[in-house]
Parts: sequence; structure tokens; C-alpha cells
Amino acid sequence: MPLEQSMKSALRDKVSTANKTNVDDVADEVNAVLAGLDADDKDYARLQGWLEDLSVVKGGGVPGKF
Repeated sequence: MPLEQSMKSALRDKVSTANKTNVDDVADEVNAVLAGLDADDKDYARLQGWLEDLSVVKGGGVPGKF
């Protein structure tokens, strides 16, 4: 079952504003939502990408910058 738009928007906002001080908390929230999704859900892949972006932030980088 896909995520509700309001939940997706709230998570996206948290991911996009995550920094080194709150990245672990945001990743925990994304993982909690991810655990409730089926692997073939389109939002599952989206949240996996967000976790990848958060790992870049945790390492001090900026997602999308090389």
C-alpha cells in the first residue's frame, strides 16, 4: 500500500533538511516507514534512495554532488 501523500511530504522535507546532527533520527524514521512497505511498492524504492542520500549527509557530503 503506497504512502499517504502527507506522510511522504513530511518525510521528504525531513530528508531534504537533514544535517549531521539529526541524520540518525531522520534515518530511523525512514527505516520505520520502510519496514511497513512491500518490497515491490514504488515508495519502497523511493525511501531506499532517501536512505542513500542520508548516508551521504552522515558522511559530511551533499547528495547529488561528487
